[in-house]
Amino acid sequence: MSQSRENEEGRMVQLTLSNAVDQTQKIRVEVPAGTTVAKAARDAGIAPQGSFDVFTPGGEAVTQARVDQHRDAVLYVGPQKVAGGAEEFLLEPEPGVDVVGPPAGPKAITFVSVYDPTVRHEVVPQDGQSARDAAMMAGMAPRDGSGWDVFDADANVVGDGAASDLIGEVLYVGPQAIDAGGVNLEEISNVRIDFPSISVVRGHSKGNSIGMIHLTIKDERNRAEGENYQCVVDIRSNSWFTHVINLRAGVDHPHVYSGSSVPGTSKSSFTVCQGNYIIENAGETASARLSGYLNHISSVLNS
Repeated sequence: MSQSRENEEGRMVQLTLSNAVDQTQKIRVEVPAGTTVAKAARDAGIAPQGSFDVFTPGGEAVTQARVDQHRDAVLYVGPQKVAGGAEEFLLEPEPGVDVVGPPAGPKAITFVSVYDPTVRHEVVPQDGQSARDAAMMAGMAPRDGSGWDVFDADANVVGDGAASDLIGEVLYVGPQAIDAGGVNLEEISNVRIDFPSISVVRGHSKGNSIGMIHLTIKDERNRAEGENYQCVVDIRSNSWFTHVINLRAGVDHPHVYSGSSVPGTSKSSFTVCQGNYIIENAGETASARLSGYLNHISSVLNS
C-alpha cells in the first residue's frame, strides 16, 4: 500500500446518516476516509436488509461514493432507487439546504399515509384549496368518517393552510392530533436498543409526547404476511393496545382474533389479546415500562 493511501485511511470522516422514511432515526458516525457510504450505513446499523441506496438531500444517489466527499453532510438511507424512473424517491431536505427544483410547470403536493409510507399520491392543487381539500382529492382521507388532518415533516398541522403554499412538499395524512399522555421521545429512543424498528406515528404527538408508535416484531410461527408482525401500538392512555396490520389470512392465532381498525383510520387490523398485563409499575421509567410491554407483546404473538 502506498504511503499516501495509508495516510488517507488513517484519517477519520464524520457525517450524519438518517432513515429516509423515519427521519427520527438519525445517527452521527465517524469512519475512516476511503470507506464507501454504503459500508458506513451498514456498519452503523441504519441500512435496511436487502438492497438500499443512500441519497443527498437533493435526491442524488451516492451509495458507492467515498465518505470523503460528504464530510459533515447529512445523508439519507432508504429503498433502492428504481432504474428508469418507475418510482420517484422523495426526500425532505435539511433546514438551510437549497435543492434545485423540477422544471417549471404544474407542480404537485405528495401526500403520504402515516401508517404505510408506500401509500403516496401526488396531486396538483386547485385554486383556493386547503391542504385538506387537496388530500381529499388525492383519495387519502379515511373512509370511516374518523377525524384526520394533514401534517408536515415536523408533525405540524397544516391542513387548513393554502395548498398553493405547500406545492412541492411531502405532507402526511393521518389521525387528528390529540391531547393525550403518551411517552416522550427520549424514552422511546432508549427502547430502540431492543426494538430498533420503532418509529413515531405522525399526528399522535403533542410537543415531545408521543401517543402512537409503529414497529416490527419477529414472527417465529409463520402467522404474518412477511417475516415480521407489523404492529401499531397505542400508548395514549394508561391502557395500551397493540394492533397487528399484517396477520396472514386464514391463520387461527390464539391471541390475535379480534378485528379492529387502527385508531383514526379505516386500516383493518387485529387487536392483540394481551391478558391482564399491568402497564403502570411504580418506580419504573417510561422506557422500562414500554420495553417490558413490547417484550410481553412479542412473547404473546409468538406463543
